[in-house]
Amino acid sequence: MTLSNRSPSDRPPRVLALGAAACGLAMIAGVPLGGAAATSVGCLSLLVFGLPHGTLDLELIKARSRGPWTGLAGLLVLYLGCAALILALWQVAPVLALGAFIVTATVHFSEDWDGTGARFLELGVALGLLCAPTLIHRDAMARIFVGLTGQAQGSMIADLMFLVMPVALVVALVAVAALWSSGRRSRAIAATLSLASMVLLPPIVGFALYFCLFHSPRHFRESLSALHWLGFARWGWVVVPLTGAAGLIALSLFGMEIRPALPERIMAASFMTLSILTVPHMLVPLLVEALARRGTPVATRDAAIALGQHPRAALAD
Repeated sequence: MTLSNRSPSDRPPRVLALGAAACGLAMIAGVPLGGAAATSVGCLSLLVFGLPHGTLDLELIKARSRGPWTGLAGLLVLYLGCAALILALWQVAPVLALGAFIVTATVHFSEDWDGTGARFLELGVALGLLCAPTLIHRDAMARIFVGLTGQAQGSMIADLMFLVMPVALVVALVAVAALWSSGRRSRAIAATLSLASMVLLPPIVGFALYFCLFHSPRHFRESLSALHWLGFARWGWVVVPLTGAAGLIALSLFGMEIRPALPERIMAASFMTLSILTVPHMLVPLLVEALARRGTPVATRDAAIALGQHPRAALAD
C-alpha cells in the first residue's frame, strides 16, 4: 500500500512553536532556565512526555511478524537483553556509554527529517541538533556530560561535539532548505525551531523542547497510524502500563545514584533511562532482520523497517 506524501506527522509544529516562544519570553523575563529547578523539570519532562512514544514497539513488530520469537516472551528477551547490556556499559564505562547513546540518538533523530532527499542530510540535521548547544553553551554541555558520566573525561565528548558542530550546522541548514523546497515546509519550520532552541536555550531545556514537543509526538502518531489504533481506549492499555514500567526503571536508577545533588541525580537517571530504552528501540529491529536473514522465523523484514526507520514505511509496497 502506498501512502500519500502527507504523513500523520506533517502538520504545523504549533506546540513546538508555542513552547519555544514561552521559553524565549521566560529568558527575557530573567527566569533562570539553566538553573537546578528548570533542569530537573526538563529531565522529568523527558520521561513523562518522551517515554510513551516507544511503548508501541512490541505491537508494531507483532502486528507484522510471524514466528515464535515474535511472541511477548521472545521480544522481551531481546529488549531486556539489550537494555541490560547498556546498563552494564553505564556501570563499567560510562563515557563509552554516553558516546554510544549520542551515536544512537543521531541515527534515531535523523528519522524525523525524511524528505531532504539524502540520508546524509537527515543525519546532518540530527547531529546538528545534538551539537548545536556547544555553540554558546559549551561549558554547560561539558558539565552535563561530566555529571552524567561521573568522570572528568566526559567533557571530551563535549569538546568533540564542539569540533563537529560547525559542519553539522551547515549540513543541517542545507537540509532545512531541501525540506522547504521539497514541500515539507512544516518539517522545515520544525527543524528551524528545534535548531534555534538548541542553540539559544540552555541545553537540557532546548533538548526537552525538541524531544517532548516534536520528536515523541511525531513518532507516537506514526505508530498509531501504522497500527490503525484510534482513541485512548484502543492504545491506552498498552501505553500506560509500559510507560509506568519505564518510569520504574528511572526510579530504580535514581535510587542507585550516589551523586549528592538532587538535580544531578535526576539528570543522570533520566538520560540513563532514555539510553537504556533507546538502544533496544533501534537494535531489536536489526536483530530481528538479521535473524530473519539467517532463516530464523522471527519476523518479516517489514517489521524491522517499521520500527527501525518509520512505522509508515512498513505500510508501503
